[in-house]
Amino acid sequence: MPEREEKKEIAKISIVKGKKMKEMEKKYLDEFCQRCGEISCTLNFNEALQSILDNVENCLDVQASALHLYDPAKQAMVVMVVKNLSKEYSSQGPVPLTDNPVDREVMKGKMITIFDAGEHPHFKKLAEKEGIRSILCAPLKSKDRPIGSLWLFTGTPRSFSSDEISYVTTLCSQGGIVLGNAKLYQSLHALSQIAKVITSRLDLKEVLQLIVAKAAQMIGGKGSSILLLNRKTGALSVSATFGLSEEFLKKGPVLADKSIKECLKQLVIIPDIRESQVVQYPEQLLEEGIFSILCTPLMVRGSCIGNLRVYLDHPRQFSTEDLELFQILSDFSGISIENARLFNHIKRDYEDLTQDVWQWYDWGKRSPKI
Repeated sequence: MPEREEKKEIAKISIVKGKKMKEMEKKYLDEFCQRCGEISCTLNFNEALQSILDNVENCLDVQASALHLYDPAKQAMVVMVVKNLSKEYSSQGPVPLTDNPVDREVMKGKMITIFDAGEHPHFKKLAEKEGIRSILCAPLKSKDRPIGSLWLFTGTPRSFSSDEISYVTTLCSQGGIVLGNAKLYQSLHALSQIAKVITSRLDLKEVLQLIVAKAAQMIGGKGSSILLLNRKTGALSVSATFGLSEEFLKKGPVLADKSIKECLKQLVIIPDIRESQVVQYPEQLLEEGIFSILCTPLMVRGSCIGNLRVYLDHPRQFSTEDLELFQILSDFSGISIENARLFNHIKRDYEDLTQDVWQWYDWGKRSPKI
């Protein structure tokens, strides 16, 4: 074949290959957009979790997959959903980050690949039990903050291509955003239910106890307390507690100007009390096993009536969502406390007036119970 003809033939082959590559890329992008659309069309948290694994399986040649989410209250990774893995794997409890070197690195934003898990000291037993070899683990991110990890497993040792890694990276970013939105929606729904319960009660003690229990539950704290301000003495009176020992509660008077005094004006975060100068009883807090505090003022008509505090048994950084939800809870709490106080005040005035009228007309020593 003449040299000119040969060049023409090579050029034709190159054009055909280029068209095929473009078609494959278009198909890949179409597939990717479709998968992202499927993931992002739900605000149901559990559906979003399952949708991520379903779409990974449809687009990548993997044998199994799993999705872990970080639980800041336990400082551990929790298996949320799995695909083609044993019940033993899916039912394992929270795994502390200190016990899993891969998740520990992934929560720093890194992607980890393991060519042969059967030769890896940490994953050798897992590889034997589950029949897996290669692993790809990528961070799930919400607002550029890792919230969990996506695990992909193959049945034979192999390297993941750059296209696969790119796909997983983008999918994790999209999936993390969807999970973050679904989690926020779930939290707001739970908060609305809490608000209904709190605002429907008029007994002050019951209201206070409900608030501290729900606050600790929502933040994942060891305990919580409400301290109401006595403006005459400048002291904060411990009016309700949850999860705190009697010994801790007997530590002494809480003074507004010595115990996180800024919390009378604004939300205060103490990530680690060992590095704080604003707590009044640091030794007693540490003895109680408290390392971090979230404190917000309880406001009524622009005036502070006290504090709502949640205590955690580990140093912790709080997300923007955590703080916003906590602030909303405190707003509802302030209104509920004031309503209960007003009800008690009106009830007491009514009883006093009834007693006075009854005695004035000499109808007896006691007025009838209404």
